[in-house]
This record gives sequence, structure tokens and C-alpha cells, in this order.
Amino acid sequence: MNGRAVGRMVGVGRALGSRLVTNDDLAEHLDTDDAWIVERTGIKQRHFVAEDEDCATLAISAAKHALDHAGVPGDSVDLVVCATSTAPESMPSVACLVGEAIGAAGVGAFDVAAACTGFSYGASVASSMLATGAAKRVLLVGADVFTKIVDQGDRATAVLFGDGAGAVVLDRGDGSSGFLDHILGADGRMAPLGRAGHPGQSDHKLCQNGREVFKFASRIFPDLVEKLLARNGVSPDEVQYVIPHQANARIIHAAARRMEVPEERIVLNVDRFGNTSAASIPLAYPDIYESFETGRYVVTVGFGFGLTWAANLYRI
Repeated sequence: MNGRAVGRMVGVGRALGSRLVTNDDLAEHLDTDDAWIVERTGIKQRHFVAEDEDCATLAISAAKHALDHAGVPGDSVDLVVCATSTAPESMPSVACLVGEAIGAAGVGAFDVAAACTGFSYGASVASSMLATGAAKRVLLVGADVFTKIVDQGDRATAVLFGDGAGAVVLDRGDGSSGFLDHILGADGRMAPLGRAGHPGQSDHKLCQNGREVFKFASRIFPDLVEKLLARNGVSPDEVQYVIPHQANARIIHAAARRMEVPEERIVLNVDRFGNTSAASIPLAYPDIYESFETGRYVVTVGFGFGLTWAANLYRI
């Protein structure tokens, strides 16, 4: 494996909706129970935003935690990228609100909309900006509040989603650590498999063809990992972690059976957080960051409505 890495991760943070919701809580108003949900999804609990919280408040909180972890001030950031599909308003972008809140008003800031694949797309954009010199330090955030667009009376979707945000601080680095490669893809022909309106549009709640999305995700996940490693000359043994989008534990287990990476190296947190869309990958970093082993690799894989997909190769 050769090539200059860019986008060294120097700080990570996350924020969750303040309302902890268990499967038993959902069973109070849905025709379901804990065993049914765990068997089909692997989810045991999730977090919902409270009335005074939204996608922007979670993104700001996660961003501040990441900056504190990195030990750098907000005004040292010169670009803010936020992956989200559930901004509280069409304008301004969540990234603009984050930039102002951390003391980086005036720097470039924009949102990336690629549904559950958003953070993986955002990582590609952020590392490209660092590689060109357009930025020296990027704050990359993934944040979504799907409870704003999910019909809480629909058992098929209401049990799946939670609200959260994850953030990472990326420096250009010295070329030894950072992102090395990205694969991005999308196919609008499969748009009917999953759609949703804007937060607040009660007549445009999220709907999906769960069976077809499951089949697509179970196939694209291992295919992306195999392609990314092969074209960069990285062996599965060199991969310390694979962080997939946390859509459903059954998807992750099904994909794992097709990969050479041992399942114990595949990060799974859907049991605690549910499907948090663009937040699901960065939510994992605070749990594993301190265990990173220099010279090994992290592969992140996103897949979601659009349909969209992406994978990123990061050298620790």
C-alpha cells in the first residue's frame, strides 16, 4: 500500500437525543415487544430528541466534544462539513449553525445530503479539500434526527431509528495517517425503495421497501470492502476495524459472513443507538479511537436511500 494519507483524525465526539427509548417503551403504543425487535434488528434501545433539541443542537454538541477531545479551539477550524438529511430548516445549513456556535463564523460551511451514506461522502469531500490545500483543519459532522420524519405508529420503521450526531476533527497531517481512498456511488433508479419528506411534513413520513433495502445493503457492504482493499493492496489482516452504517444487525451479520475480515473487528453499536443515518459511523469513533494501532487501517462503509453507497479507507 502506498500513497500519501490526508485527513488525520485528531479529535472525536458524539451527542445523542436526551430521551432514552427502550423496546419496552415502544411496545406501549406499538404491536411489538422486545424479543420481536431484537430478533429482527438487533436494536435494544435508541435515543430520541426532546422538544428543545434538533439536528443542529446535536451537531453543535458533538462538534464541541470533538474539539475538546482534540484540544483545539473552534476558531482554528477553516471548514465545516455536515452530513445530514434532517436539517431543521431548508436554510441555513446545519454546518453554518455549527460554525457560528464553535466560534468559526466566516469559514466555509456546507451540508452534504446522501442519507445514511452522508458521513462517508463527507469524508471524501473533507479529505479532498485538505489534499488541495483549500483547508488545513476540517470539522466533519454526521447528524440526523429521523424521529422527525418517521411515522411513530408504523411498526416497520418506528423501531429502527434513533437520533444522534458524531463529529471528527481532521488535520491535513504529515501523510502517514489519514484517508487514502474513497469509493462513491448512487443509483436514482432505486429511489422508490426509500423516501421521506422534510422534518415537519406529516404527510411525507419515511417509507421503505425493507426487504429490497436489506438485499441491497447485504450485497453492497462486502463488495465495497473487498474492492477498496484490493485496489489499495491492503490485506484483511491489516484492517483493525470495519465501521459499517448501523442500519440493522442482521444486515451487518449477513455481510460479515461474506468477508475475510473477522466479525469481531466489525464495529456494531446498533443495539445501543439504533439506525442514526449519517451519524451512525462517527458515533462509533469515541468507543474505538483510543485503541487505534498505528499503521493499521479502518474501513468505513455507508449505504442508504438514493440509493447511495460509499466506502473510505483510513490509515491509522
